[in-house]
Amino acid sequence: MKILKYPCVIPVDTAVALGRFDGVHHGHSAVISAAVKCKDQGLVPVVFTFSDNPGKEPHGLLTTESEKYTLLEQLGVQIVVTVAFDEVRNMSPEDFVSCLLLGQLRAKEIFCGYNYRFGAGAAADADTLAQLCAEEGVNVTCIPEVMVGDRQVSSTAIRKLISEGKVLAGEELLGHRYSLSGKVVHGNAIGRKINTPTLNIDVDKQKLLPRYGVYAAKVFTDGVEYNSVCNIGEKPTVGSELPTVEAYLLDVKGDFYDAEVTLELLEFIRPEQKFSDIESLRSVISKDISEARRIFDK
Repeated sequence: MKILKYPCVIPVDTAVALGRFDGVHHGHSAVISAAVKCKDQGLVPVVFTFSDNPGKEPHGLLTTESEKYTLLEQLGVQIVVTVAFDEVRNMSPEDFVSCLLLGQLRAKEIFCGYNYRFGAGAAADADTLAQLCAEEGVNVTCIPEVMVGDRQVSSTAIRKLISEGKVLAGEELLGHRYSLSGKVVHGNAIGRKINTPTLNIDVDKQKLLPRYGVYAAKVFTDGVEYNSVCNIGEKPTVGSELPTVEAYLLDVKGDFYDAEVTLELLEFIRPEQKFSDIESLRSVISKDISEARRIFDK
């Protein structure tokens, strides 16, 4: 999959999926997969997306750029074109369509979600997009909202679930497990002192961390999968200035420093707690491990 930065010129006819696609959830997948199917018509599937967070209020990302690219490639996308929001925020709807979509991206089929907006002040919607494209003989397909049971799929709803530690419910709306990725770095070695050495994972600061607490999680590195107990938070018993992500691998020992790992959260076990001493912490960690094994044995 090629990753290009706007402005760029694509020399072939394309099917373009438009959106922020944070999380690449079920709703996003419906838009993207529709574009990918156009390969049967000889069109190259392209995603046009933002490289930054254009929301009015700051919030953690469900997917970092690299995580998003991995998911897009798995869906069959061949080219991703990224743009900083400020580069197009004042573009008129007409220029966005004629110069960008039809001119630079050579779009012959365009796909977007039902709530897609674009143009200066986000004044134009999916209907406007369809009208402007129809004038140039280009078809626009607007994908309706996607439901899972009685719940509407949206990045906002998923962020709320993840922030509450409801990772199973979040997984249902995402269509994949919520994950955290990063390099294993040196920590304060407290885990070694209580015989539970952990991998300290340096997660992108823009990433949305779930509710602080303990989780059963899968750890992936170099194509190998491990079961783990993960603690996310400020480690109130020993103290931490910044939130940390630590994973204790069950039944595995070894040095993983500098390894790139991905942590997939399975279930929330308990909230973060402050203990009177290290021995009390050790006792509860033993219970966490037992609960995690029960989850993995399901």
